[in-house]
Amino acid sequence: MSKWYVSVGMSLSIDYDDIEADTKEEAEEIAKARASEDIDYNNCNCEVDNMSVWSSLEEESNE
Repeated sequence: MSKWYVSVGMSLSIDYDDIEADTKEEAEEIAKARASEDIDYNNCNCEVDNMSVWSSLEEESNE
């Protein structure tokens, strides 16, 4: 019988919509720290050294 060696790449997405920061860089650092804590809390065996962070700015309303 043949032996197969297979690897699987997986992407994990965590959305945080309640981060408030003065700069994009500060928001990304907060998100990275929170994601690392969430990953550790859930005992996930993930490589977090090369985390990619995408951010978007929510404009404040003048209401």
